[in-house]
Amino acid sequence: MKKLLYGMLTLAILIGSAYAVAAGPGPGGPGGPGPEGLLDRLLSLKLTDAQKHDVAVVLKRNRAAFESGMTAMRESFDGMRDVMRTDPGNENSVRQASRAIAVAAEDMAVLRGKVEAALLTLLTPQQRTIWEEIGKPPMPRDPKERFHAGRELVNDWIDTHAGKDS
Repeated sequence: MKKLLYGMLTLAILIGSAYAVAAGPGPGGPGGPGPEGLLDRLLSLKLTDAQKHDVAVVLKRNRAAFESGMTAMRESFDGMRDVMRTDPGNENSVRQASRAIAVAAEDMAVLRGKVEAALLTLLTPQQRTIWEEIGKPPMPRDPKERFHAGRELVNDWIDTHAGKDS
């Protein structure tokens, strides 16, 4: 029973880490996904009126695709959550839910890349430099914080309570 519990705990940690990595920078962060990050980046570029129009047209053309992509992402994460709540030991279901997350994330990454490429063609070289600088998420101070800051605490807890059982 302990092995099953520890296995489930480890799986939950891995899935949580995958969610965190897939999510990237927080929505409100500079240049992060979501409307706040994009708006911050656009406002920092000091676009001309003509550029504002052209950028808005590109974003408007892709708005529906982003909305459906975000819906697909939410649904795929909901599917994984449901599998983990109802049948976490079913390897096929877990793998299928994981693949759905990967497909949705890949589609969003491709869409974001295409839109960003289109936007970059509308910017001056100086604006492109600003775009790139603002888009870089800050690196965590400590390398341990890069993926999962609490991982060491969980590992310590497991080692403390598992004893010599493996």
